[in-house]
Amino acid sequence: MTEQKAKRVIVASTVGAVLLLFILLSVMVYQIVKIRIEKKRYDELVTICEEYKNLNEEGKKTIEARSSYWWIVQRARELGYVFDGDYIYEQDAK
Repeated sequence: MTEQKAKRVIVASTVGAVLLLFILLSVMVYQIVKIRIEKKRYDELVTICEEYKNLNEEGKKTIEARSSYWWIVQRARELGYVFDGDYIYEQDAK
């Protein structure tokens, strides 16, 4: 092998190694950016999930409160319903 061919082989292998390194670094940077984007989306979803859990708990408390006997009686009286044995005053009937 001549000296010129040896130089060509060295240059070609160096160029190949540099290209491979560039491609690998590009892929690594892309993956890091993609991971950060997905982590941000994950954090947003966790926040939304917590909000919905809180809303669900508030809804359960509201349902529990409005299912109580006192609430049902109070709402019925507001709507004008009366129970047997209730005394209706004249001024209330107007």
